[in-house]
Amino acid sequence: MMYVHCTASVNIKQDQPIDVKAECKKVASSFVRRTDRFIQLGLLGVSGIKEQQVLDKNTALFMVSGQGNLSVFNRLCQQRYVENMPPKPVDFINSLSNTAGFYIAKYLELESKNLNLAQQGFVVENALLLADANLKTKQEKCILLGGVDERVDASNSPHDYLDLPLNTQLGEGSNWMLLSGEVEGAQASIEVATPQFNQQTLLAYLALLTPTTHIAFGQRMSNEMIDSIQLLLPCLLFEYRDECDFYETNILYVLNKFIKQQQGNLLFIDGFEGQYKIIIVRTT
Repeated sequence: MMYVHCTASVNIKQDQPIDVKAECKKVASSFVRRTDRFIQLGLLGVSGIKEQQVLDKNTALFMVSGQGNLSVFNRLCQQRYVENMPPKPVDFINSLSNTAGFYIAKYLELESKNLNLAQQGFVVENALLLADANLKTKQEKCILLGGVDERVDASNSPHDYLDLPLNTQLGEGSNWMLLSGEVEGAQASIEVATPQFNQQTLLAYLALLTPTTHIAFGQRMSNEMIDSIQLLLPCLLFEYRDECDFYETNILYVLNKFIKQQQGNLLFIDGFEGQYKIIIVRTT
């Protein structure tokens, strides 16, 4: 069993005007000069963890993202293939898969494992399973797990490759939780059901679950599937969509919000390409 000891979130809606660079300067002024918006968003998110407690230098850092640093990738393509120029050195360095993790670890003075995972669909669930395995096998004592996603520029037709309805609002965020295998001082427990379900096996699994107090759904879930599950599990809907637009790692925002605001347990069901994953959070 994994336990959540600390959480921090920065969640930005599509129409919310926030100067990420200016906000990052307030908490990590010495890290702004050579960083870009994606890295600054990561730093801004973990600053909430740093404000709450001092992390042991041996805390591992697991950072996940749906698309990674797309703005830098787009600039590199513009420089190389449109302007026919070599990429700017800072852009090239910041395009590496774990440059953001390097800056975050340096900001928090961490010296342990530093992993980066980026994929579309179930990226948070897979990272939590990896964290759980590392904690159970005593490879790590504490893991700082976070998700960072920068809002995708509309000119790149993001709804097409994200497989989302065109009216879906696209946000961005940086959401973090400190995990360990120790229950003492924890705010909640968290676990991911190991199987990846199809519709039939998901409904069969849910029918056998012990009663839950709250339920929430990923933003790729169809209304028909949500209706079927709510008929099967008549519990309170934990609503978050009015304050959180879509980005791949916004699940962490939902989990953090529940831990801070509610008592009981939350069943979070996420869907992607006809498959489903389940996360269960129990506040302590």
